[in-house]
Amino acid sequence: MDGSTIAALATAPAPAGVAVIRVSGPRARTVLNELFRGKKDPTAHPRLMAFGDIIDFEGGSVIDTGLAVFMPGPWSFTGEDVAEFQFHGSPVLVQRVLRSLYAYGVLPAPAGEFTKRAFLNGKLDLAQAEAIADVINSRSEEELRFAGEQLKGRLSQAVAGIGEPLRDALAELEAAIDFPEEDIEPEQIGQVSARAEVARAKVSQLLATYSFGSIVKEGVRVLLCGPPNAGKSSLLNLLVGKRKAIVSPVSGTTRDLIEEEASLAGHKFVFCDSAGIRETADEVERIGVELARDRVPWADLVLLVVDATDTEGAWRGTLRELQDARKKIWLVVNKVDLNPAAVGAIVCDSSVCRQNFYISAKTGAGIGPLLEALVEDVAKEMPDKGEAGEVITNERHRDCLRRAEGALGAFIDQAQGRRVPLSILVADLREALAALDEIVGKTYTEDILGRIFSKFCVGK
Repeated sequence: MDGSTIAALATAPAPAGVAVIRVSGPRARTVLNELFRGKKDPTAHPRLMAFGDIIDFEGGSVIDTGLAVFMPGPWSFTGEDVAEFQFHGSPVLVQRVLRSLYAYGVLPAPAGEFTKRAFLNGKLDLAQAEAIADVINSRSEEELRFAGEQLKGRLSQAVAGIGEPLRDALAELEAAIDFPEEDIEPEQIGQVSARAEVARAKVSQLLATYSFGSIVKEGVRVLLCGPPNAGKSSLLNLLVGKRKAIVSPVSGTTRDLIEEEASLAGHKFVFCDSAGIRETADEVERIGVELARDRVPWADLVLLVVDATDTEGAWRGTLRELQDARKKIWLVVNKVDLNPAAVGAIVCDSSVCRQNFYISAKTGAGIGPLLEALVEDVAKEMPDKGEAGEVITNERHRDCLRRAEGALGAFIDQAQGRRVPLSILVADLREALAALDEIVGKTYTEDILGRIFSKFCVGK
């Protein structure tokens, strides 16, 4: 770190009841002494709020009355001296306080700088730092739960549990290299290999959780497709609880893809409405149809929406296309209010469509069972609550684990029959440990830190 003192707005940049500006660094104490006047000196009473005036450094006038608190390092979030100002949440006042701080020599904090300093000062590891951003950006109860467990250090503990036996094994092998006169016995290689096998199994187990970990973070991707005028847009509006797509009796209204997130029973879903699939001479509609077809690989689930009044079964051509794509398909028969006889009559075989639903997007009839099925389908994929902290939701963690798994596999293969020099076996173990250490930040590069903390909001 460069030893600078930084400041930023820690609350949302919008009118509010209260605004909070956070200052961190070696000059935080003097900032309070110079720019805050109260009956009590906050620096003399750490961690206690003091009421007083916030001062304009350049003009000496009072900017606003408010509260100030001082948190000395290393017992603060960043591990440095930290000061916070709380005052009326006017954007104009926020800018005046920040200008006063900058005039005093405090620097604007880049995105994620406070959390970055907390990591560099050993207040949390890199996985926990990333979890802070995930907590802030959570859009569902499940996403918040998993991020919260990672912030508590559950994932870090799991990674440490994998790495420690490997460190002991590495020490044994390195000792044999340092003292070649004491040749390592085959039984020792076998014992080390057994530890590596256990470690690889645990790494593979963690990697396997990414399938539902990514669903937690990114959401279940649900594509609504089918013939034109089947009611896909009406169903989208019903699923997300607001009007996002234009609804019209005219066929081919939807030309572009319309995406919207929704939380159902604490689970995150991303619903995508697409153009009706049919042959058309309209150039713009044709592009929309191609977009709909191209979107199929994206989906975790396809809702094939068909019209209950369609007696010709035009939707079966679309169904054949979806079958070729090997997607999980549910048939949703809409407009049953216009043709109640369609219930049970328009059916997709269970070998092709896992479920059939009969609804009226206009009246809302039948939507309950569809919503319940969506929630049940994702809930059965989720791990039990006690395992939430040992789930991979981050692509960076996944990449590290893949490299660790590959290095451990190479070690195990080459350790059999001692086909390679000991130095190569040691290199494989080092590579595996380096990949695991990268998850929690025991090893890192400035590029990695830059990519991680640039995604944070300013003030955190």
